Amino acid sequence: MRDGLVGRTVTDLDLDFVLLQDAVQTARTLAKYYGAGFVLLDAERQIARVVFKNITVDFAQAEGNSLEQDLRRRDFTVNAIAFDPFTKTFIDPNKGQEDLQRRLIKMISPDNLQDDPLRLLRGYRQAAQLGFEIEAETKAAIQVFSPLLSQVAVERIRTELVYLFNTPNATDRIQQAWEIGLISPWFKSANQQFQQLLQMDLSAKKLGKIYPQLSQELSQGLRKNLKISLLGIAKLSFLCNQNPTLAEAELLKLKFSKIELKSVLAILKGRSQINLLKTRDLSLREQYFLFQGLGLLFPALIVKAMAAGFSLETFSPLINRYLNSDDPVAHPQLLLTGNELMEALNLRPSPKIGELLLEIQLGQIEGKVTTIEEAIAFAQQLL
Repeated sequence: MRDGLVGRTVTDLDLDFVLLQDAVQTARTLAKYYGAGFVLLDAERQIARVVFKNITVDFAQAEGNSLEQDLRRRDFTVNAIAFDPFTKTFIDPNKGQEDLQRRLIKMISPDNLQDDPLRLLRGYRQAAQLGFEIEAETKAAIQVFSPLLSQVAVERIRTELVYLFNTPNATDRIQQAWEIGLISPWFKSANQQFQQLLQMDLSAKKLGKIYPQLSQELSQGLRKNLKISLLGIAKLSFLCNQNPTLAEAELLKLKFSKIELKSVLAILKGRSQINLLKTRDLSLREQYFLFQGLGLLFPALIVKAMAAGFSLETFSPLINRYLNSDDPVAHPQLLLTGNELMEALNLRPSPKIGELLLEIQLGQIEGKVTTIEEAIAFAQQLL
């Protein structure tokens, strides 16, 4: 409702229905009828979700005896606007439409924020997504209640953070949320990185103007079932500790997935590798290991490095390799498989096979090996 009133277009449709009774059962029946996904979000509050492709439909039992009472228990006025499809009228007891016009995030009451402390972080997330300001009293209340966020399940906090990371030009909101204590308990050293993090979106735009393909890749999800984008991962790598061991501990506390964790650590490692460019060019072997360690995360590393002060021109040779699918350094092709190598040299399975294949690949990019016969002979010499 809110997005429609402000003319905001979204790629994934998110609908909310408030029912006076049987909310969970209605959601379950709808999911079964259409073969959609069903998620029970809150059994106590009777909230359930039906998941279609690109559409999420939430059903909630009204709190109180009427829709108006339910709307008065919501978080912010702009989120407490309902539409009656039968009478075609808006129900807006909290004057949310006025705050939409004023482009303002305003709490309905302090008690409502305390009822679910995740609403504190959600206020900053929605301000970033909508480009709204947070009303002064609301901002003050959020700061007072910020310690309550630690009571919320970290999975819910992580979800809100992912929304923030995926929102363009939201870094100032991330910094504000950190400064008032909303996310600082999980990212204690982030203040050292904010000046660079603020350059992230500008760097992404600059990169996209010259290399549109990289811009498209940055906006894509890390995986189909993960909502965080490559650019979001790059931002997350700035927010966490730059020491990989400490960063891993921070991300584990927030229960980020294994692939998200590995991605951040790969970017941190890649960042240390490209620091060599300050004094010299990377050897072919160093470039190979850089590309192999990053994979599709390469554009995220470039944006992070640009935000940290590297010029785009510094990375032009690496970018050209990455964009060339036939480049042997960025996209190496095996001359032979491990089984073929074992058969040719009469070897048994062992870790040595992997080591030999790696040396053959390195020999390829350095011009020492060009054919299968040369690869076998090269491996024989190594043995």
